[in-house]
Amino acid sequence: MLNFAWFIAQLLEIYTIVVFANAVLSWFVFGTQNSTVRQIYWFTGRLVDPALRPIRKVLEPMSRSFGIDISPFVLIILLQILARMLR
Repeated sequence: MLNFAWFIAQLLEIYTIVVFANAVLSWFVFGTQNSTVRQIYWFTGRLVDPALRPIRKVLEPMSRSFGIDISPFVLIILLQILARMLR
């Protein structure tokens, strides 16, 4: 059971990196014509958006006034907490 928890924690760490990459790419994807950057953003978005959608629904009323989507950072914090609990 300990090995399984460690494995899940490692998967959560990898997913955290994907969420972070998607958040960073979102800052650049609309200003670039580079198709590789756009494809990476599209791929990571397909992995990340299902987890971000519920967080965005909760944060939408608050984030409207900010103009910044903080849901990836909320998800990263939640993933880190979960990974630490599994360790």
